Amino acid sequence: MGMTFPAGHKPRFSNFSIDGVLDETLREGAERCMFSIPTIDKLPLIRSIMKSGVRDLVFGSGPDDPDDLAAVLARLEGEHTIDGQKFSFILLLNCFEPLMVQFERFPEALRRHVTISFGMITHDSEHDLFEKTVDRFRRLGFDSLRVSLLNNFGGEIGEAAYANITRQIDRSRALGIETVRINDSLGTIYPEAMAVLAANLRHDYPETNFCLHAHNDRGFGLQNALASIYHGFNLIEGGFAEFGNRSGLPAIELLCKIFAEKNIHITGGDLNDETVSETARLAEETFLLVPSLFRPASGHIVDCENMGVTNIPDYLGASSASRYFLNRIGLHMPTLERLFHDLGVNDQGSISEMATGFRDHLEGLMHEVTVRKAFEYRALRRMVETFYDDDVLFSDRVYTMARQFLDGRGARPVAA
Repeated sequence: MGMTFPAGHKPRFSNFSIDGVLDETLREGAERCMFSIPTIDKLPLIRSIMKSGVRDLVFGSGPDDPDDLAAVLARLEGEHTIDGQKFSFILLLNCFEPLMVQFERFPEALRRHVTISFGMITHDSEHDLFEKTVDRFRRLGFDSLRVSLLNNFGGEIGEAAYANITRQIDRSRALGIETVRINDSLGTIYPEAMAVLAANLRHDYPETNFCLHAHNDRGFGLQNALASIYHGFNLIEGGFAEFGNRSGLPAIELLCKIFAEKNIHITGGDLNDETVSETARLAEETFLLVPSLFRPASGHIVDCENMGVTNIPDYLGASSASRYFLNRIGLHMPTLERLFHDLGVNDQGSISEMATGFRDHLEGLMHEVTVRKAFEYRALRRMVETFYDDDVLFSDRVYTMARQFLDGRGARPVAA
């Protein structure tokens, strides 16, 4: 049986504040990108994210990321650009031990900028691995800690699933950890279920910081993220340009616009509307992604609209276009007649005649352009498909290379 809202629950839909935005662009961008982008090449993106107003950057979870993070923080400190921002590392308990040498040598002066976010906290619970690992990091001087709780949600939240979440929360709070990321790991929760989950967690843990890691596999990422804060969560999470594994996470640039419209503020300072779209496009460039054309808020040509009488936003007085374009859909006579009127032609007979002739001219031109562009598109598409196929280390290729490496290694002489 699914859970329901707690008694007396009242959502908030506008005119409120949350405590922060967590940005996953760097970590999830690196995981999703089919190529291994050097950390040095990410520095312009990191600086842009910081300028956007985001104050909590999830840096990574990879085998070299602790050392890389230390190098980045040292560089940013040298530039005097760190102003209270935190950089978090996702520490998965099933694979963290080889990383400890990097955390042990992590510069002490830089540890204050780092948050350790523990994932897979149920791993090896019979030996209290989570508790022991938290203690190890505190003894190293890492004081900013949180947990990420992994979930495989269904259509609703049942009592058993909720109890599994609360057991992990209680275990974390017993260690003094009061920031909890609820991870919709497969993007399967529905917004109505997310609303109930957020309301109950806020009711049962009024002092705990909550945010949702909302994957977009079913297209619900943004809805679920908003539902979480409408119903009590005090943090929200996303990625620039929707960066996130598989179908992505809520776009931070879109959250910025929604917050402005609904008067939702961020404690410590709102996001910079001018910077967020630039950051989204820089994220695409950094991770070698073909630009999204029509992504809300930051798509490459999302601010272009069809000119003329068929433009509904214009008719409603609500167009946000920065540039207008014309194709056959827009070749209505009133559109072309208005064009010549705007150019100073006042005789209606002349306007109609010129509009008819101009339409014939444009139709011929459009046909020529479309034939050429169709050819160019097919070539471009083949290039894109090849780009994301050739040289990518898909698992079958990795196994083949491992066998070849093993065979070659077996043929080498063994040192005495």
